[in-house]
Amino acid sequence: MAEGENVMDYKRKSNQQVGGTQASEDRRTVVLDIETVALDPSDEKGALDAMTGRVVCVGMLEDDGKAAKEITFAGEDEACIITGFWDALRPGDVVVGHNVLDFDIRFLQQRSWILGIQPSRTLDTRRYYTADVIDTLQLWTNWSGNKKGVTLDALGSALGCGRKTGEGTNVARWWAERDIDSIKKYCREDVQLTYRVFCRLTYQEPRQLALDEEQLFTTSVMEPIVNPVAEVSLT
Repeated sequence: MAEGENVMDYKRKSNQQVGGTQASEDRRTVVLDIETVALDPSDEKGALDAMTGRVVCVGMLEDDGKAAKEITFAGEDEACIITGFWDALRPGDVVVGHNVLDFDIRFLQQRSWILGIQPSRTLDTRRYYTADVIDTLQLWTNWSGNKKGVTLDALGSALGCGRKTGEGTNVARWWAERDIDSIKKYCREDVQLTYRVFCRLTYQEPRQLALDEEQLFTTSVMEPIVNPVAEVSLT
């Protein structure tokens, strides 16, 4: 910080360097995390590719500069989950996530093509130049490509923002049991951790969430179980 420069000016300048990260009603910060599963139970890596996996949960945290709230979409109907995501996203929103450029957004776009869902807006996902997306992984590594060990859990711990509270390997069991609430809770906690990491990297204070846990789950999509359950993998 330069001599004579106050803390607020320094924070404002730092925010401008990452594309103007101060949330507002016209340009909300929307933190995103998804959970995916393999379509074929014998494909251990099927959940990592949109041609061999599907979305079972989308978690979002919306910060409009005044308050933050969460929305979670989860269940059997993948088209409904993805449509819910696109419907919740506004034209001016900035999407934030950890490895969100290389996985979450790409997976949602590709599954949208497969399911014939037209997105409500176009997201600029160009590396280095996008103003629509802030990837905390790329923000931390400065696009260096040196991503080894920079997991959300490790980064959250290093920054004093907390750690992940669950293990990804549990999602397979939850899905097999159709324990959708546990999947939503796991996804939502990852979203909250990502939000805290993002705020730390952009010199902001996280806003208090407007909804409590019980209210959050009322926004999710639940469908009855019809077909046998396949083994799944967590991304």
